[in-house]
Amino acid sequence: MKTVMMATLLSFPPLVAKAAESCQVRLILFTPTDVAVPDGYQQRINQIVTYTESFYQQGLKRWGHTKFVSPFRRTDAGDAEILLVKGQHPKAHYKDATVRHEAIATAQTQYQLEDVGLQVWWIMVYIGDPPARFRVFRGAFDPKSGGWSVCNYDSRQGEIDPRDELGDELPTALTLKAMIHELGHGFQLPHIGPQLKDESGNSLMGPTHASYRRVAGNREKRVYLTEAAAAMLSTHPAFRGAVDTRGRTLPRPTVDDLTYSAPRGQQQMIVRGRVRCEVAPKFALVADLSEVQPGEYWTKTYAGDIAADGTFEVTVTEPAPADGKLIVWFVFANGDHTGDGRQRGRRSGIEHKYRFVNGHFHP
Repeated sequence: MKTVMMATLLSFPPLVAKAAESCQVRLILFTPTDVAVPDGYQQRINQIVTYTESFYQQGLKRWGHTKFVSPFRRTDAGDAEILLVKGQHPKAHYKDATVRHEAIATAQTQYQLEDVGLQVWWIMVYIGDPPARFRVFRGAFDPKSGGWSVCNYDSRQGEIDPRDELGDELPTALTLKAMIHELGHGFQLPHIGPQLKDESGNSLMGPTHASYRRVAGNREKRVYLTEAAAAMLSTHPAFRGAVDTRGRTLPRPTVDDLTYSAPRGQQQMIVRGRVRCEVAPKFALVADLSEVQPGEYWTKTYAGDIAADGTFEVTVTEPAPADGKLIVWFVFANGDHTGDGRQRGRRSGIEHKYRFVNGHFHP
Protein backbone atom coordinates (compact mmCIF):
# COMPACT_ATOMS: atom_id res chain seq x y z
CA MET A 1 0.00 0.00 0.00
CA LYS A 2 1.37 3.42 -0.93
CA THR A 3 0.92 6.54 1.18
CA VAL A 4 -0.90 9.34 -0.64
CA MET A 5 1.30 12.41 -1.05
CA MET A 6 0.24 16.00 -1.68
CA ALA A 7 1.29 19.60 -1.23
CA THR A 8 0.45 21.36 2.02
CA LEU A 9 -2.97 23.04 2.06
CA LEU A 10 -3.78 25.96 4.32
CA SER A 11 -7.53 25.45 4.68
CA PHE A 12 -10.57 23.60 3.48
CA PRO A 13 -13.70 25.28 2.17
CA PRO A 14 -16.81 24.95 4.34
CA LEU A 15 -18.45 21.55 3.96
CA VAL A 16 -22.05 21.34 2.89
CA ALA A 17 -23.50 18.65 5.14
CA LYS A 18 -26.91 17.02 5.23
CA ALA A 19 -28.70 16.22 8.45
CA ALA A 20 -28.25 12.75 9.94
CA GLU A 21 -25.22 11.78 7.88
CA SER A 22 -23.59 8.40 8.25
CA CYS A 23 -21.26 8.24 11.23
CA GLN A 24 -17.61 8.75 10.26
CA VAL A 25 -14.35 9.92 11.77
CA ARG A 26 -14.10 13.72 11.67
CA LEU A 27 -10.43 14.55 12.06
CA ILE A 28 -9.57 17.91 13.62
CA LEU A 29 -6.10 19.47 13.63
CA PHE A 30 -6.31 21.97 16.47
CA THR A 31 -3.80 24.80 17.00
CA PRO A 32 -3.83 27.48 19.74
CA THR A 33 -3.74 31.17 18.84
CA ASP A 34 0.03 31.41 19.29
CA VAL A 35 0.89 28.30 17.21
CA ALA A 36 0.89 28.16 13.41
CA VAL A 37 -0.34 25.12 11.48
CA PRO A 38 2.73 22.87 10.96
CA ASP A 39 4.32 22.44 7.55
CA GLY A 40 3.56 19.13 5.86
CA TYR A 41 0.56 18.32 8.05
CA GLN A 42 -1.48 16.92 5.16
CA GLN A 43 1.20 14.42 4.17
CA ARG A 44 1.71 13.29 7.79
CA ILE A 45 -1.99 12.93 8.50
CA ASN A 46 -2.43 11.04 5.23
CA GLN A 47 0.13 8.58 6.55
CA ILE A 48 -1.55 8.30 9.96
CA VAL A 49 -4.99 7.71 8.46
CA THR A 50 -3.70 5.22 5.88
CA TYR A 51 -1.90 3.27 8.61
CA THR A 52 -4.89 3.31 10.97
CA GLU A 53 -7.30 2.31 8.22
CA SER A 54 -5.08 -0.62 7.25
CA PHE A 55 -4.65 -1.69 10.89
CA TYR A 56 -8.40 -1.86 11.49
CA GLN A 57 -9.13 -3.56 8.17
CA GLN A 58 -6.55 -6.28 8.76
CA GLY A 59 -7.83 -6.83 12.30
CA LEU A 60 -11.45 -7.13 11.23
CA LYS A 61 -10.63 -9.52 8.40
CA ARG A 62 -8.47 -11.66 10.67
CA TRP A 63 -11.50 -12.44 12.85
CA GLY A 64 -13.87 -13.11 9.96
CA HIS A 65 -15.56 -9.71 9.62
CA THR A 66 -15.72 -8.89 5.93
CA LYS A 67 -18.72 -6.58 5.64
CA PHE A 68 -17.41 -3.18 6.69
CA VAL A 69 -16.52 0.19 5.23
CA SER A 70 -13.70 2.58 6.04
CA PRO A 71 -14.72 5.02 8.79
CA PHE A 72 -12.41 7.73 7.46
CA ARG A 73 -13.35 10.64 5.22
CA ARG A 74 -11.24 11.50 2.19
CA THR A 75 -11.29 14.28 -0.38
CA ASP A 76 -11.91 13.65 -4.07
CA ALA A 77 -8.12 13.59 -4.49
CA GLY A 78 -7.85 10.74 -1.97
CA ASP A 79 -6.35 12.78 0.86
CA ALA A 80 -7.49 12.49 4.46
CA GLU A 81 -10.11 15.15 5.13
CA ILE A 82 -8.87 17.50 7.84
CA LEU A 83 -10.85 20.11 9.73
CA LEU A 84 -8.40 22.90 10.61
CA VAL A 85 -9.52 24.57 13.83
CA LYS A 86 -7.85 27.56 15.47
CA GLY A 87 -8.32 27.84 19.21
CA GLN A 88 -9.44 30.94 21.05
CA HIS A 89 -6.54 30.89 23.52
CA PRO A 90 -2.72 30.50 23.57
CA LYS A 91 -1.18 27.07 24.13
CA ALA A 92 -0.69 27.62 27.88
CA HIS A 93 -4.47 27.51 28.24
CA TYR A 94 -4.90 23.97 26.92
CA LYS A 95 -3.97 21.47 29.61
CA ASP A 96 -6.43 18.59 29.39
CA ALA A 97 -9.05 16.76 27.33
CA THR A 98 -11.61 19.55 27.79
CA VAL A 99 -10.02 21.07 24.69
CA ARG A 100 -12.40 18.79 22.82
CA HIS A 101 -15.42 20.93 23.68
CA GLU A 102 -13.98 24.00 21.97
CA ALA A 103 -12.48 22.02 19.09
CA ILE A 104 -15.73 20.20 18.26
CA ALA A 105 -17.99 23.22 18.70
CA THR A 106 -15.78 25.40 16.49
CA ALA A 107 -15.51 22.70 13.82
CA GLN A 108 -19.28 22.22 13.80
CA THR A 109 -19.86 25.92 13.21
CA GLN A 110 -16.96 26.56 10.85
CA TYR A 111 -17.71 23.56 8.64
CA GLN A 112 -21.51 23.60 9.04
CA LEU A 113 -21.69 20.27 10.84
CA GLU A 114 -24.16 21.14 13.60
CA ASP A 115 -26.91 18.82 12.37
CA VAL A 116 -25.07 15.84 10.88
CA GLY A 117 -25.80 13.52 13.81
CA LEU A 118 -23.39 11.56 15.99
CA GLN A 119 -19.84 11.38 14.63
CA VAL A 120 -16.44 10.22 15.93
CA TRP A 121 -14.15 13.20 16.55
CA TRP A 122 -10.39 12.53 16.35
CA ILE A 123 -8.74 15.69 17.70
CA MET A 124 -5.00 16.12 17.15
CA VAL A 125 -3.61 19.02 19.18
CA TYR A 126 -0.43 20.69 17.90
CA ILE A 127 1.39 23.05 20.29
CA GLY A 128 4.73 23.23 18.45
CA ASP A 129 7.57 21.11 17.15
CA PRO A 130 9.16 18.51 19.46
CA PRO A 131 10.03 18.57 22.30
CA ALA A 132 6.79 20.57 22.70
CA ARG A 133 4.00 18.06 23.22
CA PHE A 134 0.33 18.02 24.24
CA ARG A 135 0.53 15.36 26.92
CA VAL A 136 -3.11 14.36 27.43
CA PHE A 137 -4.42 11.34 25.53
CA ARG A 138 -8.09 10.51 26.16
CA GLY A 139 -11.10 9.04 24.39
CA ALA A 140 -14.70 8.00 25.11
CA PHE A 141 -18.25 7.78 23.74
CA ASP A 142 -20.95 10.29 24.63
CA PRO A 143 -24.52 9.54 23.44
CA LYS A 144 -25.13 13.30 23.11
CA SER A 145 -22.14 14.23 20.91
CA GLY A 146 -20.73 10.91 19.72
CA GLY A 147 -17.30 9.39 20.05
CA TRP A 148 -14.24 11.55 20.70
CA SER A 149 -10.52 11.22 21.26
CA VAL A 150 -7.81 13.76 21.99
CA CYS A 151 -4.11 13.24 21.29
CA ASN A 152 -0.88 15.01 20.40
CA TYR A 153 0.15 15.83 16.83
CA ASP A 154 3.90 15.31 16.40
CA SER A 155 5.60 17.12 13.52
CA ARG A 156 8.99 15.38 13.56
CA GLN A 157 10.47 14.24 10.25
CA GLY A 158 9.95 10.77 8.84
CA GLU A 159 7.48 8.72 6.84
CA ILE A 160 5.13 6.14 8.33
CA ASP A 161 5.16 2.96 6.29
CA PRO A 162 1.95 0.88 6.51
CA ARG A 163 4.22 -2.15 6.93
CA ASP A 164 5.76 -0.71 10.11
CA GLU A 165 4.95 -2.31 13.43
CA LEU A 166 3.45 0.08 15.98
CA GLY A 167 6.45 -0.63 18.19
CA ASP A 168 8.99 0.39 15.54
CA GLU A 169 11.09 3.51 16.09
CA LEU A 170 9.11 6.22 14.26
CA PRO A 171 5.60 5.02 15.23
CA THR A 172 6.80 4.85 18.84
CA ALA A 173 8.26 8.36 18.69
CA LEU A 174 4.98 9.63 17.25
CA THR A 175 3.00 7.76 19.96
CA LEU A 176 0.97 6.23 17.14
CA LYS A 177 -0.28 3.33 19.27
CA ALA A 178 -1.62 5.77 21.84
CA MET A 179 -3.30 7.83 19.10
CA ILE A 180 -5.09 4.80 17.63
CA HIS A 181 -5.80 3.43 21.13
CA GLU A 182 -7.65 6.61 22.09
CA LEU A 183 -9.52 6.57 18.79
CA GLY A 184 -10.54 3.04 19.80
CA HIS A 185 -12.13 4.51 22.93
CA GLY A 186 -13.95 6.91 20.60
CA PHE A 187 -15.35 3.77 18.94
CA GLN A 188 -16.43 2.66 22.46
CA LEU A 189 -13.75 0.00 22.89
CA PRO A 190 -12.73 -0.71 26.50
CA HIS A 191 -9.26 -1.71 27.64
CA ILE A 192 -8.58 -5.24 26.37
CA GLY A 193 -5.37 -7.11 27.11
CA PRO A 194 -3.44 -9.40 24.76
CA GLN A 195 -3.83 -13.18 24.71
CA LEU A 196 -0.88 -15.54 24.35
CA LYS A 197 -2.77 -17.89 22.04
CA ASP A 198 -3.11 -15.12 19.46
CA GLU A 199 0.70 -15.04 19.08
CA SER A 200 0.59 -11.42 17.94
CA GLY A 201 2.30 -9.42 20.67
CA ASN A 202 0.59 -6.56 22.46
CA SER A 203 -3.04 -5.55 21.91
CA LEU A 204 -4.19 -2.15 20.65
CA MET A 205 -6.46 -1.58 23.63
CA GLY A 206 -3.94 -3.08 26.02
CA PRO A 207 -0.91 -1.67 27.85
CA THR A 208 1.73 0.75 26.61
CA HIS A 209 4.80 -0.59 24.82
CA ALA A 210 6.90 -0.07 27.95
CA SER A 211 4.43 -1.79 30.26
CA TYR A 212 3.98 -4.74 27.93
CA ARG A 213 7.72 -5.25 27.51
CA ARG A 214 8.34 -4.99 31.23
CA VAL A 215 5.75 -7.67 32.04
CA ALA A 216 6.41 -9.90 29.01
CA GLY A 217 10.17 -9.62 29.37
CA ASN A 218 10.87 -9.02 25.69
CA ARG A 219 11.22 -6.25 23.10
CA GLU A 220 8.01 -7.06 21.24
CA LYS A 221 7.09 -4.53 18.54
CA ARG A 222 3.88 -6.09 17.23
CA VAL A 223 0.42 -4.80 18.15
CA TYR A 224 -2.87 -6.37 17.05
CA LEU A 225 -6.64 -6.08 17.25
CA THR A 226 -8.17 -8.70 19.54
CA GLU A 227 -11.15 -10.84 18.60
CA ALA A 228 -13.40 -9.06 21.11
CA ALA A 229 -12.38 -5.61 19.84
CA ALA A 230 -13.06 -6.70 16.25
CA ALA A 231 -16.52 -7.96 17.23
CA MET A 232 -17.35 -4.59 18.79
CA LEU A 233 -16.02 -2.60 15.83
CA SER A 234 -17.95 -4.74 13.35
CA THR A 235 -21.22 -3.36 14.76
CA HIS A 236 -20.12 0.27 15.08
CA PRO A 237 -22.06 2.61 12.76
CA ALA A 238 -18.84 4.09 11.34
CA PHE A 239 -17.73 0.66 10.11
CA ARG A 240 -21.21 -0.14 8.76
CA GLY A 241 -21.63 3.14 6.88
CA ALA A 242 -24.74 3.86 8.93
CA VAL A 243 -26.29 6.73 10.84
CA ASP A 244 -25.50 6.44 14.56
CA THR A 245 -28.89 5.90 16.17
CA ARG A 246 -27.56 5.27 19.67
CA GLY A 247 -28.99 7.53 22.34
CA ARG A 248 -29.68 7.57 26.04
CA THR A 249 -32.16 4.68 25.80
CA LEU A 250 -30.49 1.27 25.70
CA PRO A 251 -31.80 -2.22 24.91
CA ARG A 252 -32.84 -4.07 28.09
CA PRO A 253 -31.50 -7.64 27.86
CA THR A 254 -32.64 -10.41 30.20
CA VAL A 255 -30.45 -13.46 30.67
CA ASP A 256 -31.82 -16.91 31.44
CA ASP A 257 -29.96 -20.06 32.47
CA LEU A 258 -26.63 -18.29 32.90
CA THR A 259 -24.08 -20.90 33.95
CA TYR A 260 -20.36 -20.94 34.63
CA SER A 261 -18.33 -24.13 34.45
CA ALA A 262 -14.71 -25.23 34.57
CA PRO A 263 -14.08 -28.63 32.94
CA ARG A 264 -11.87 -30.78 35.15
CA GLY A 265 -8.32 -30.96 33.92
CA GLN A 266 -8.70 -27.97 31.58
CA GLN A 267 -7.39 -24.52 32.40
CA GLN A 268 -10.44 -22.71 31.13
CA MET A 269 -13.94 -21.60 32.07
CA ILE A 270 -17.11 -21.69 29.98
CA VAL A 271 -19.97 -19.21 30.22
CA ARG A 272 -23.34 -20.25 28.77
CA GLY A 273 -26.76 -18.67 28.76
CA ARG A 274 -29.70 -17.39 26.79
CA VAL A 275 -30.36 -13.70 26.28
CA ARG A 276 -33.78 -12.24 25.54
CA CYS A 277 -34.32 -8.69 24.32
CA GLU A 278 -36.66 -6.65 22.13
CA VAL A 279 -33.59 -6.09 19.93
CA ALA A 280 -31.52 -9.20 19.31
CA PRO A 281 -27.85 -8.80 20.34
CA LYS A 282 -25.08 -10.02 18.04
CA PHE A 283 -22.25 -10.96 20.40
CA ALA A 284 -21.79 -11.99 24.01
CA LEU A 285 -18.68 -10.60 25.70
CA VAL A 286 -16.94 -11.95 28.80
CA ALA A 287 -14.18 -10.04 30.56
CA ASP A 288 -11.90 -11.92 32.95
CA LEU A 289 -10.64 -9.70 35.78
CA SER A 290 -8.04 -11.78 37.57
CA GLU A 291 -6.68 -10.68 40.93
CA VAL A 292 -3.14 -11.17 39.65
CA GLN A 293 -3.37 -9.33 36.32
CA PRO A 294 -0.87 -6.42 36.17
CA GLY A 295 -3.64 -3.86 35.73
CA GLU A 296 -6.87 -3.00 33.90
CA TYR A 297 -5.08 -2.74 30.56
CA TRP A 298 -4.38 -6.47 30.79
CA THR A 299 -8.04 -7.52 31.13
CA LYS A 300 -8.57 -10.41 28.74
CA THR A 301 -11.93 -10.23 27.00
CA TYR A 302 -13.63 -12.98 24.99
CA ALA A 303 -16.43 -12.86 22.41
CA GLY A 304 -18.98 -15.40 21.26
CA ASP A 305 -21.75 -15.43 18.67
CA ILE A 306 -25.39 -15.42 19.78
CA ALA A 307 -27.69 -17.94 18.06
CA ALA A 308 -31.11 -17.10 16.67
CA ASP A 309 -32.76 -18.45 19.83
CA GLY A 310 -30.55 -16.22 22.02
CA THR A 311 -28.23 -18.94 23.30
CA PHE A 312 -24.52 -18.24 23.60
CA GLU A 313 -21.33 -19.88 24.77
CA VAL A 314 -18.07 -18.07 25.49
CA THR A 315 -14.88 -19.87 26.53
CA VAL A 316 -12.37 -18.11 28.76
CA THR A 317 -9.24 -19.78 27.43
CA GLU A 318 -6.48 -18.06 29.40
CA PRO A 319 -7.54 -17.52 33.02
CA ALA A 320 -4.66 -16.82 35.39
CA PRO A 321 -4.19 -19.26 38.28
CA ALA A 322 -5.86 -17.01 40.85
CA ASP A 323 -9.22 -15.80 42.10
CA GLY A 324 -11.09 -13.25 40.03
CA LYS A 325 -14.41 -12.34 38.48
CA LEU A 326 -16.11 -12.65 35.11
CA ILE A 327 -18.25 -9.90 33.61
CA VAL A 328 -20.84 -10.66 30.91
CA TRP A 329 -22.45 -8.11 28.59
CA PHE A 330 -23.72 -7.87 25.01
CA VAL A 331 -23.08 -6.04 21.75
CA PHE A 332 -26.05 -5.05 19.58
CA ALA A 333 -26.29 -4.53 15.83
CA ASN A 334 -26.50 -0.73 16.15
CA GLY A 335 -23.27 -0.61 18.18
CA ASP A 336 -24.79 -0.41 21.66
CA HIS A 337 -22.98 -2.31 24.44
CA THR A 338 -24.88 -3.18 27.61
CA GLY A 339 -25.57 -5.93 30.10
CA ASP A 340 -28.32 -4.33 32.17
CA GLY A 341 -29.93 -1.77 29.84
CA ARG A 342 -29.05 1.07 32.21
CA GLN A 343 -25.34 1.64 31.66
CA ARG A 344 -22.97 1.13 28.74
CA GLY A 345 -20.00 -1.16 28.36
CA ARG A 346 -18.30 -3.47 30.81
CA ARG A 347 -19.53 -1.62 33.89
CA SER A 348 -23.08 -2.67 32.93
CA GLY A 349 -22.21 -6.35 32.88
CA ILE A 350 -23.30 -9.26 35.03
CA GLU A 351 -20.53 -10.01 37.52
CA HIS A 352 -19.64 -13.47 38.81
CA LYS A 353 -16.77 -14.25 41.17
CA TYR A 354 -14.68 -17.39 40.87
CA ARG A 355 -11.98 -19.03 42.96
CA PHE A 356 -8.82 -20.93 42.13
CA VAL A 357 -8.11 -23.64 44.70
CA ASN A 358 -5.65 -26.54 44.59
CA GLY A 359 -4.94 -26.05 40.89
CA HIS A 360 -8.60 -25.90 39.82
CA PHE A 361 -11.06 -23.14 38.94
CA HIS A 362 -14.33 -23.04 40.87
CA PRO A 363 -16.71 -20.61 39.12
